[in-house]
Amino acid sequence: MGYPALELPTKMALPVEDAELEERAEEPVPPVGFAQSATPESELEALALVEDQSPAAVLQASTRKRSSVRKASDAVDEDDDPEAGQEVSFVVAARRKAFWRRPMVRTVLGVLLLMSVAGLALQVAVQERDRLAAMDARARPWLMALCGPLHCEIAPPRQIADVVIDSSSFNKARGDSYQLALTMKSKASIPLAMPAVELTLTDAQDQPVLRRVLLPTDMGAPMELSAGGEWSASVSVIVTTGGARVAGYRLLAFYP
Repeated sequence: MGYPALELPTKMALPVEDAELEERAEEPVPPVGFAQSATPESELEALALVEDQSPAAVLQASTRKRSSVRKASDAVDEDDDPEAGQEVSFVVAARRKAFWRRPMVRTVLGVLLLMSVAGLALQVAVQERDRLAAMDARARPWLMALCGPLHCEIAPPRQIADVVIDSSSFNKARGDSYQLALTMKSKASIPLAMPAVELTLTDAQDQPVLRRVLLPTDMGAPMELSAGGEWSASVSVIVTTGGARVAGYRLLAFYP
């Protein structure tokens, strides 16, 4: 008994689902972790993962990725919060104020201030020692003690603007001898140092013929002119003009 021969189709029709799988299998499979929209950094990380799939490499790539994400997040937070820099400067300013308000710092500053004031007062006392001694006789011993280590001296103050020559005369005596008489007055309220006198002889055209400087010792004058007082003297002066005729004179008080 024979059986009829079965005709098999040359190609079996696959179900729809199997056909889709086949088409997908024919498509090229991209490398693991690679995406068309990935940045160059992510592409390098994907290539590194393809070449080395060890756990250490995977962990390192993951750490780099998290670090970059964290930095980007911090940058965004700083941009979103513009008051962060102001807050830091405010904290710094508060710390500075707190430092200068410390009791120890204020004590040191107070000591430095007192030392500065004392140094300034000492400098003024040395500079104006003559005036201070003339204004108050009780300060003279203290000023003398101060001038000891500094090798300074206390003398009557010099105020040439308060010294005037009230009257004078210049007369010929015998030969080359002349007689000079003058009176000095002080307008100051304190004793002043006695100034020197410059004598200038002039001819008929009022041109200088001879100059002579007379110090207080040459005139026999005291070293100090009393407050509001006056001093008068007559001094003999020897003048040699070399034949020039003396027609006038000028007197000038000054401190050498």
